[in-house]
Amino acid sequence: MSVFAKDFMWGGSVSSMQTEGGWNEGGKGLTTYDAQGTTRFGSDWKDAIDFYHRYKEDIALFAHMGFTAYRFSLSWARILPDGEGKVNEEGLRFYENVIDELLKYNIEPVICLYHFDMPLSLQKNYGGWSGRQTLDGFKKYVETVIRRFGTKVKYYIPFNEQNAASLVTLLQLPPDTPQEEKNRLLAVSTHHMFLASASVWHLARQYAPHAKVGGMVNFIPFYPATCKPEDVMAARRAGRSYNYRTLDVFVYGEYPSDMLNEWKAAGITPPMEPGDLEYLRQAKMDFLAHSYYMSLTVKDEGDSKGNFNLLQAFQNPPKNQYLQQTQWGWTIDPIGLRLTVKDIYERYHLPVFTIECGIGVDETLNEEGTIEDDYRINYFREHLEQLKLAVSEDSVNLMGFLTW
Repeated sequence: MSVFAKDFMWGGSVSSMQTEGGWNEGGKGLTTYDAQGTTRFGSDWKDAIDFYHRYKEDIALFAHMGFTAYRFSLSWARILPDGEGKVNEEGLRFYENVIDELLKYNIEPVICLYHFDMPLSLQKNYGGWSGRQTLDGFKKYVETVIRRFGTKVKYYIPFNEQNAASLVTLLQLPPDTPQEEKNRLLAVSTHHMFLASASVWHLARQYAPHAKVGGMVNFIPFYPATCKPEDVMAARRAGRSYNYRTLDVFVYGEYPSDMLNEWKAAGITPPMEPGDLEYLRQAKMDFLAHSYYMSLTVKDEGDSKGNFNLLQAFQNPPKNQYLQQTQWGWTIDPIGLRLTVKDIYERYHLPVFTIECGIGVDETLNEEGTIEDDYRINYFREHLEQLKLAVSEDSVNLMGFLTW
């Protein structure tokens, strides 16, 4: 007998720009990804896996694999080409067709409304999430989606990895932007994103009261490099800064005091309009979603202020001798996944949904044109064994497991 509930959701997760293709078809507007051009790996975002044209055969394969849920993101610019103006009916119809195809196979659509692909016009005109006007465009987009899809969609994720999404906005800035200005724009963007996330909850309550809205983070367990108290404190500060601040806002509807104090000390408290904080306070998430790929080991760097920089933490982390690593230097830590869902559930007492987990490997095809990935099978087996323990021994209310 499985320890997972009968309605436990099994499946996969994707983003629009990494799967759809059709970048200039069906009335879609340009996004910041379309403007990036070719990546350092020699690919661009124009074709991807051509889901835009082949979604029916892809979804049939999902059903053959046993999917009961599929989490995918919508391209904001496919629905509102300029991010804020006229609605593109052809784009809406495409996504509704995808949803109908999923439901035909009894696959639950789980919709992510923003996965880093900002409409290019909003980035150019308002600076993306640093402009309050972008929030207005997002609300129109979300209302359009929720009203159109109605009872067909039961689960919405406002932002992919919201604790990382604000950091992604910094990538759109000129390289010579002063650090002080980066910090200010990061704080402003963070506030606007939380308001945007709250708007999904409010609009769902108004137009689709059956739907559940879940805030998502990229969760990283941080281990101290040694038992030295300063290293333990550094690990706790990292977890607090990266994981829990965002989750706190999702659950309690207010900014934690350490976050407000940090903004105030740096002189970067974002402008807030009357009603903003009450708007946040009302919107408390129905469940908590997360991605999980690795744990990180941290050591004390002498920063008593508690500041944490994820990019720096990635660059040269202390090696964890008890864990294997991928070729990219990411730790393989199945127990870290159990710690993640256990920690989230015990802190917040809301259902937990693991909606991204996976391993990246530089792979080549064999003579038969397939990939022998026993290592991936083992990876998932070991992580799922830990989730079974989280449910059976730790009593975690786990909604599902979706691979990336």
